[in-house]
Amino acid sequence: FREGGPVEALDRRIGARSFARLLGDWRPPDGRGLAGALADRVRLLVLDGRLPLQTRVPAERELAGALGVSRTTVAAAYDALRDAA
Repeated sequence: FREGGPVEALDRRIGARSFARLLGDWRPPDGRGLAGALADRVRLLVLDGRLPLQTRVPAERELAGALGVSRTTVAAAYDALRDAA
């Protein structure tokens, strides 16, 4: 998992709208814990091979706009994924 970084180190990239479609219905029913739910869904996509390793994910602002959530939510999800790596 990576966000940003040198472009030459990564040969794949996914756009924010494509990533949002791939994420599917990731929101918890009660609307709480969005960052954790988002991180869990991204982790699942990597583990089951739908999001290949070394794929550059959208910037926080782009993904937040595509998902209709705050940038803080996306930043917290990305941070959780980085911390778990």
